[in-house]
Amino acid sequence: MARLTQVVVNLLHNAIKFSAPGGTVEVRVIGPTGDRADARIEIADHGLGIAREDLDRVFERFFVADRARSKGGGTGLGLSIARHIVEAHEGTIEVTSTLGQGSTFTITLPSL
Repeated sequence: MARLTQVVVNLLHNAIKFSAPGGTVEVRVIGPTGDRADARIEIADHGLGIAREDLDRVFERFFVADRARSKGGGTGLGLSIARHIVEAHEGTIEVTSTLGQGSTFTITLPSL
């Protein structure tokens, strides 16, 4: 469970880092429902967003989307580590994003 906490903290840190000052970060936790046995955690920001051509690569080790726009640097390892942790818990992590409008990262985990 501590490793999943690490993932959520990393995603929150990124959401805050890439949001404008005073911007909003949203966290949603969606438990299992009658027609779905999984649980989801969604972290959304309304910041810089990620270019469409970079979306398929954001979970790769050492990949940093557009270093010129990147705030505060980074090694490009955080999202790769997050993916490995989530997959070790038999889950998935996905991102949707629109450049200039923000990103939403969704972690889906099987019910226990």
